[in-house]
Amino acid sequence: MIEYIKYTINGQTYSLVNNGDGTWSKELEAPGVAGLYDLKLEIKQGGSITYIDSTDSRYNFFLEVIQDAERSADLIQHLPDFLQDVLEFQVLFNAENIEIDRLNSSIQKGLLDVFIRTASIERITRLETFLRYKGEGTLEQRRSYLLALMQKGKKLNEPMIKEVAKTITGSDCIVSFFGSDELNNPEPGQGVLLVQVLSPDSSKDYRYADIARALKPLAPAHIKLLVIKYFSTWEDIKNNFHDWNAVAAMKDWQAVKDYIAPQ
Repeated sequence: MIEYIKYTINGQTYSLVNNGDGTWSKELEAPGVAGLYDLKLEIKQGGSITYIDSTDSRYNFFLEVIQDAERSADLIQHLPDFLQDVLEFQVLFNAENIEIDRLNSSIQKGLLDVFIRTASIERITRLETFLRYKGEGTLEQRRSYLLALMQKGKKLNEPMIKEVAKTITGSDCIVSFFGSDELNNPEPGQGVLLVQVLSPDSSKDYRYADIARALKPLAPAHIKLLVIKYFSTWEDIKNNFHDWNAVAAMKDWQAVKDYIAPQ
C-alpha cells in the first residue's frame, strides 16, 4: 500500500493527495519562468522509499513551462509615461522582457551549476563524462557520489573513509582493519578493510554500493574491502543494559533502534 507520494520541482517539494480511488493528485501553479523542468518523485510503500527522476527508465517526463508567465523584467517602465502607451514600444519591450528573463534564468542556472550539491542534471552528466564513468541512480545519488569522489585527494585512512560514508549516506561508520591471521577476521587468510555503516539518514537518497565504488580504487590490491550495513541486535541490548528500566530510559524506540554497542 502506498503511504505517500511527494514530488520535487524547481527546488520545492510537494505532497500529492490520495483521491481514494487509486490516484494521487495536486493542483499547483507552474514555475514563473518558462523552461524545461525535471520532476523527481518520492514514493513510500510498504515501509520503503523509492526515488524516481528522469534518469530512471520507469519514468521519463518533464514539466515544460511555455505559457506567458509573470515577467520580472519590465523595460517599458523606464520610458516617460507619455511613451508607454505607444504600441510599437510595447511590442518591442515585451519581446525584450522575455529574452532578459531567459537570460536571468540562464545566469541563475549557471550559478547553481558551480556547486555539485545544486548542479543540474546536464552539469552532473558533463562532470561524469569528463571523469569517464557512467552515472548510476537518481540525480541526488549521483551528486553524493561525485562529492564522495572529492575525498580521493586525501589519504585512505579512517577519517577519509568516514567522510565518504557520511557524504553518501548521511551517517557514520565503524572502520576496522584485520590482518590475514588476525582473530575475528571475517575473511581468514586475507587482509580485510571492514566498513560497517551505521543507521543511515532515512531522509537522504543514497546508494550503499557507491561507498565501495568510491573506496575500492584507493584500497591496496592485497586488501579486501567489505562495506556492510551495521545494526545492533537484541543480544547487544541485553549485554549492555542492566534491565528494561535502563532501556526505557532511552529517548524513544528510534533511539533503541539506532543504538550501537561499544566496540
